[in-house]
Amino acid sequence: MILPVASVVTNKTICEFDLLKLSLEQYHDCSWVISCDEAAYEKYNSIKNVECLKLIETDDCDHNVASQDQKDNWMKVMMTKFDAVEHLISNFGHALFLDSDMVFVNPIEDKILEIFNNENIDACICQHMTNDWQNEAQHGLYNGGMFHVKNNKFISEWKSLSKQYKEYNFYFEQQPLEFVQRNFVSLNLPINYNIGWWRFNRPSTQNRLNLLQVKDDKIFFGNKPAINFHVHTLREIGYQNFGQFLVDKLCDLIEGTTNQKYKNILEVIKG
Repeated sequence: MILPVASVVTNKTICEFDLLKLSLEQYHDCSWVISCDEAAYEKYNSIKNVECLKLIETDDCDHNVASQDQKDNWMKVMMTKFDAVEHLISNFGHALFLDSDMVFVNPIEDKILEIFNNENIDACICQHMTNDWQNEAQHGLYNGGMFHVKNNKFISEWKSLSKQYKEYNFYFEQQPLEFVQRNFVSLNLPINYNIGWWRFNRPSTQNRLNLLQVKDDKIFFGNKPAINFHVHTLREIGYQNFGQFLVDKLCDLIEGTTNQKYKNILEVIKG
């Protein structure tokens, strides 16, 4: 089975996308469509399983800074993910979107792949799962960095509502997902997917770190295989990496294994 995957890649995120690509392709055959800038286009355009859509003019952007220009640029970059996803759907009938700052340490489970192919389900999305409802009310209940979608109308409505994010005081393109999904048949991927650093950084959730452990030379989250982590590992982000604790935890877990796939990941992270 070919897994159709979309991502957004710029000069700043090439280093992390390389790690995402390496880690995911250790488990799945992938066909990628990336929305990208000139630097990423030059690097990936000749790679057989990557199709590049050169849609990004600048990556002088961030959503965690005070500069309004950088926030506006961030939104322009993020909106291109809809183009990449729509392109994949037109070719494969479905698409998995992944932010570039992810690392896969186990394959996507067969039961989830079956859901991806279920024509009755429009999308699979991921809750932030912070247990901090005030924070999620501000930033959105769902994380826009990982989702699977088959229904083009789902994407078109999300894209349309995201364009109006300032008018409705939404948090970029992410918060509109909370409203769009209500009109479709969507499933929530379980907690062992899209394991973001934000799931561990509150006093009430810090003990979740103890659920990350090695069993049978593989990383687990409680009694479930940990599928993928969502945290900056390599990109210089210009401010404190609030997820560094999770990077350190991941490296410690890998060092406690003899799993060659994990060693390949650690080699990239450690340089």
